[in-house]
Amino acid sequence: MIKVDRLAGGYGKKPIVKDISLDIKQGEFFALLGPNGSGKTTLFKLITGQLPVISGDIFIDGKAMSKLTKLEKAKKVAVLSQEVQMTFDYTVEEIISLGRYPHQKGMLKTLSAYDREVIDAVMEISKVERYRKTQFRLLSGGEKQRVLLAKALAQEPEILLLDEPTNHLDIKHTFQMLDLLKEWQQTKGLTIFAILHDLNVASLYADRVALLYEGSFLEVGDVNTLRKEEQLKKVYEVEVKTQAHPLVPKPQLHLTPTHSYSADPTPLLDSFQVERNESSVHLRFEQPLRTLSNADVGEGVQWLQHFCLVASHSVGEKSPSAWLGNYGIPSEQAAAIATTGNIEDVVLIEQRLMGIQLMIVVAIEVDVHKYKSLDGVHLLLFVDGHLQDKALFDCYMTVIEAKVKVCQQLNLQSVHSARDVVVIAANQQENQLGHREYKDDMRKGIEQLITTAMIEAIEKKFIKNGIML
Repeated sequence: MIKVDRLAGGYGKKPIVKDISLDIKQGEFFALLGPNGSGKTTLFKLITGQLPVISGDIFIDGKAMSKLTKLEKAKKVAVLSQEVQMTFDYTVEEIISLGRYPHQKGMLKTLSAYDREVIDAVMEISKVERYRKTQFRLLSGGEKQRVLLAKALAQEPEILLLDEPTNHLDIKHTFQMLDLLKEWQQTKGLTIFAILHDLNVASLYADRVALLYEGSFLEVGDVNTLRKEEQLKKVYEVEVKTQAHPLVPKPQLHLTPTHSYSADPTPLLDSFQVERNESSVHLRFEQPLRTLSNADVGEGVQWLQHFCLVASHSVGEKSPSAWLGNYGIPSEQAAAIATTGNIEDVVLIEQRLMGIQLMIVVAIEVDVHKYKSLDGVHLLLFVDGHLQDKALFDCYMTVIEAKVKVCQQLNLQSVHSARDVVVIAANQQENQLGHREYKDDMRKGIEQLITTAMIEAIEKKFIKNGIML
């Protein structure tokens, strides 16, 4: 639908963009990405005819752009640019009506009944109908952007060219606009070429992206291009981390600030308080810890500051979140585990391993109706160091392996693992752990620490129940 062949151009004799080749298919949503000054707007103005081409060609539906008349271009292509300038004080309805101009016939160019149907329809779907008689100059920046989009859609174009279409829009209206564009793309075969600044938004809505860097394409491809962290760091000069979106198969980016959130890092074992009573154990850390957990509250991978083991009888019919709320603990910052065991039997062990501070917390639940049988094992491992995703999951697996080995070693009956909770938490402070893989020596050390803590907790629990190991 749009073909750009070895295009070069700019504002003078020296080209800003050079040797650009691009082929955008019919019905495709194509996003142009790049930092300020990379040439995005220059390329946009070359394609829309606002700047002269130094060399190369632009084709629309197989025909050279330079050979199309203004009316022919207006019937095929609609443009929404950043620059909003209205010489006359039109109403919203009058501005949107201008979008029908290429389709009007006769010398007087009057609006037909169909033209009015189209205008009413695009005003409704772009949610500007209530501004119909309002003067354009009285609208906010975001409202003006939606009106101009409605004008572009009123042209019923085959191609829509957009220069930062979500500029001035809040989150709600950004998604409303892009959802509308996706709907038109999918139902009407609209081809969309858009400059976007928000890489996460581009990933969610675009079919393909081009990364423009210093006037040339660094890469053109599907949105998985945005998974290449080193390339993005080179282009944008910031630290970027990518992760999969939790609901759709698209990457999402996390930008990392250069300043530190902890100017004076505190060792793990010096940065928490324990509040312990007959109904709960509450570990409260000075700073949030990056946590992997399958607890009912605080599940998944997130940053948490409170870790609570709560006696089931004290929770009662309330949810663990409600219990946390009663004690002023924000549930969105907490991992909460309800246990049928006695809170006084919870074991907490601190240890230094290979120069790294570690802490393990173990809560054991016993099946009193079966000899030497566990009803549940809850394990929390705290690490003073930086754990990447793989290391988090490796620690998780080490905890599981240690639990199984202890049960085999003590000849215990089956553990109802579906009820068990494992929590791995790290303060992400840079130390030697952050520069070393999760190797066998560290894994074995953590496994031994868990084994020691589990055996101590099991012995304490069994002796209370008159069972000798």
